[in-house]
Amino acid sequence: MRSHFELSPAEYEARRQGHLQDRRVALVAEDVAARVREGDLVVELGCGPGDAVARIARGHPGVEFLGVDVDDAMVEHARAVHASSNLTFRNVDIGRDELGARARVVFGVDVLHHVHDLGSFVDAVGALLEPDGWWTVIEPNSRNPYIWLHQERMRRAGLDEDHFDRAAFEREAGRRGLRVARRTTAFVVPGAFRSVPRPVARLESAVERIPVLGGSVVYGLSPS
Repeated sequence: MRSHFELSPAEYEARRQGHLQDRRVALVAEDVAARVREGDLVVELGCGPGDAVARIARGHPGVEFLGVDVDDAMVEHARAVHASSNLTFRNVDIGRDELGARARVVFGVDVLHHVHDLGSFVDAVGALLEPDGWWTVIEPNSRNPYIWLHQERMRRAGLDEDHFDRAAFEREAGRRGLRVARRTTAFVVPGAFRSVPRPVARLESAVERIPVLGGSVVYGLSPS
């Protein structure tokens, strides 16, 4: 099977659909719903083909949504397939380019473990957030043996993958004055499974916060 770096945006989007993506979107959607007001801006960092932010935007027609990514092909696909009256996409390197706006909610899924200059990236997100803003972070949980092995194989293959370093991220967040309001693990069922029986979904919810079982580490941060 080809790695996701070799897929077209449409193929990559299709591969990500299913149980895991549904749960990721639901988690972010809950954070958005709890915090946004009409006229606010929500930004997805590393939006890829755009389906996640598009699904959330449909539930909040009075809120502005922006998806940003450094990949031209991903942004072009997202614009062609998902742009709407309250959702736009831009080719932006958040660690280098200013958006010229402030966001109530910022979120990113599997983005930070690709970032080479973590300090600049965290600084940029801190500057982007409203004073009462919120940053949702979902990253691979290297304490899960399956996730560690997957990431290590990708890293050794020379792809732009690495293990997410919790300590480094929390250190940079604290330096920037961002408070860790939530730190947990989630999502036991791998993304290869498009659907799972209801008993399995219930079991997942019951055990996903065990640090070695959750496939992702989930943070919620806010300005101190």
